[in-house]
Amino acid sequence: MLVVDDDDGLRDALHLTLDEEYAVVDAAHGRTALSMVRSERVDLVLLDILMPDVDGLEILQELKALEPDLPVIMLTGVKTVRTTVAAMKLGASDYLTKPFQEEELRAAIRRALEQRTSRVSGSVHRDRPGREAQRLRTHRLLLVGGDPGWRAALAVTLARATSVETTGALVDGLNRMLRFRPTCVVLNVGRSAGEAGLFLGALNAQLPACPVLVLSDDPYLGTAPVWETLNIRCVLRAPVNSGDLVSRIGEVLPPGGSLSGPWPQLGESVSRTIDYLGSHFEQDLTVDGIAEMIDISSSHLAHLFRSEIGMSVRDYLTRVRVTIAQDLLAHTDEKLESIAARLGFADTSHLAHVFQRITGNPPSAYRRSAS
Repeated sequence: MLVVDDDDGLRDALHLTLDEEYAVVDAAHGRTALSMVRSERVDLVLLDILMPDVDGLEILQELKALEPDLPVIMLTGVKTVRTTVAAMKLGASDYLTKPFQEEELRAAIRRALEQRTSRVSGSVHRDRPGREAQRLRTHRLLLVGGDPGWRAALAVTLARATSVETTGALVDGLNRMLRFRPTCVVLNVGRSAGEAGLFLGALNAQLPACPVLVLSDDPYLGTAPVWETLNIRCVLRAPVNSGDLVSRIGEVLPPGGSLSGPWPQLGESVSRTIDYLGSHFEQDLTVDGIAEMIDISSSHLAHLFRSEIGMSVRDYLTRVRVTIAQDLLAHTDEKLESIAARLGFADTSHLAHVFQRITGNPPSAYRRSAS
């Protein structure tokens, strides 16, 4: 393993962290690193972006020209969508922001090495489908952007049919894209597309066959040439009800992938219920109250919901709240007491009990593993 960073202290720290498990060499300059890759075997590179003389992105480009399959994990003190996109387009395996946790680094290294092994094994044994090949045949949906309630409601709705991961931030979406390898992406950028073009460009560079469904009011994304270039299959403008959105996602899933369960077919009553739960999850909601709002009997709504979603309205609402809690635990420093109050749990112990029952882990352990 080659560590490339002009910071002497960081190179020493990485030696202390990694020397017991890996043979670690280091370089303070990018040109020195290139010489080392040319002269000796290197299985993985940890490469700083901001260095004197030649920056890490230029070194990454030259490393990939020398060794196209060499995993390179970029290290930086400043995480932006633009630099992340540039690194992904040039073939970086992952992107870590300083200061990073030791376990986060080890996990990124393991993933990068496993991906390289899978690629090599696949080229030698193409007739031996393993766990990675099976995983790649299963549909995986990545939801990026939008508000937490929207993401959680959609994720819980589709959980029986496919693997779903969610994130609110475009930068984190790029990292999820590399690790999760989605077969379909739903990007919700609302009225301000902002850096969505950069995200879509990086996605297309890494996963050109991955279809994208975009929720946006940006007229530029609505033009056909842009659709074709970035593999955008559909641009929807708000408001979009959950039933229509789920149907559209099902239509753009690429052929050849498998589902873990039936794809939901949502009627109007269930679709309206899901939309309401996704935006009012913090309230003390009842089936009777929701049924009255959408002008249907509570017993009929309960029957339709269980038939179309596979669970009761109450269980669905609980899972939406837990999914939002996971999002907040992973991406904010908000205290558990505040999260419990925000999501409509009676108190912290109530949240912790429900969270562990559904996820298998207490909230504190989940936050540590996600950091």
